Amino acid sequence: MTKYVHIVQVHPVELGEPNLYKVKREEEFSDKNDAFAWMLDYNLDHEHTKAVYLGRVNDATGELE
Repeated sequence: MTKYVHIVQVHPVELGEPNLYKVKREEEFSDKNDAFAWMLDYNLDHEHTKAVYLGRVNDATGELE
């Protein structure tokens, strides 16, 4: 059975936008709702970094969907 992981990355904020080339932290979740809840909670508490939902990754192939 195919397993999927939802990825949220934390990036520094530069000029008001997250710099997606610099990854400060990465979190994995088995459920999309958990990933979004964590991302929203993180963004409420941090000003100089921002969490961004990257997408769903197939654990067997490593492909981003």
